[in-house]
Amino acid sequence: MDNQTLLKHTQELRTRIEEAYKQYQKGKAEKEYPEYDFYKDIQPAVVTFDKQMEEWLAAAISFIHQAKPKYLHEEQLSAVKENGKEVFLQSYFGKQHALRVKNLVESVIYTLTLLVEEIKEHN
Repeated sequence: MDNQTLLKHTQELRTRIEEAYKQYQKGKAEKEYPEYDFYKDIQPAVVTFDKQMEEWLAAAISFIHQAKPKYLHEEQLSAVKENGKEVFLQSYFGKQHALRVKNLVESVIYTLTLLVEEIKEHN
C-alpha cells in the first residue's frame, strides 16, 4: 500500500472510531441501550471493521519499518488495532465504563494522528 492510500485509510479509520464513540455516547445517554440484531447489525459491521484494521495494521507497520519515525512504534499500532476493536464493539453494547471507553478513544486518536503526521512528513 502506498503512503497516500495509507494516509486515506488512517483518516477513514479515525472517522470510524469517532463515529463509534458518538454511537456509544448516544446509547449511554438513553435510558435503555438500543437493541441491535447480532447477525444483521453487529456481525457484518465487525467483520468489515476487522478486515479494514488488518489491512491498515499491515500497511502501517510496513510504513514505520521503512520511515523509522522517532515516536511511533509497532506496539502502539497493535494497540490501536485492539483498542479500536474494543471501542467499535462497545458502541453496540455499552457495557464498558464511560471513562474507560473515552480513554481508549483518546489513545487511538492520538496514535492515528501521529501516524498521519509522519505520513505527511515523508511524502
